[in-house]
Parts: sequence; C-alpha cells; structure tokens
Amino acid sequence: MSKNTCKMIGIITMIISVFLLIGGLYLPQTDISNIVTTSCLIAGVLLLAVGIVFYSILKTD
Repeated sequence: MSKNTCKMIGIITMIISVFLLIGGLYLPQTDISNIVTTSCLIAGVLLLAVGIVFYSILKTD
C-alpha cells in the first residue's frame, strides 16, 4: 500500500472510532443493555489503535 492510502485508512478508522466511543459513552442505559455499550467502547478503542498504527507508525516506501 502506498503512504497516502495508509494515511487515509488511518484517518477513516479514527473517525469511526470516535463515533463508537461517543456512542458507547452517551447511549442511555435504560434502553440498551450493558453488552452493547461495552462492545461499542471496546470496538472504539481497538479501531483507534488501528487508526494510529495505520496513520503514523506504518511507513511504506
């Protein structure tokens, strides 16, 4: 993959992770079970880590 493609994938995954983290933190607890909110938070943190790896750490020449 080219350097620009890795950066684009990283930015997209970081944007999706922010929405998952916000959804996991601010969903009302009365309507949705704890499993859904916990899975949103875990998925958000994992996607944030993947986005950081793709954006800054992964260097292709």
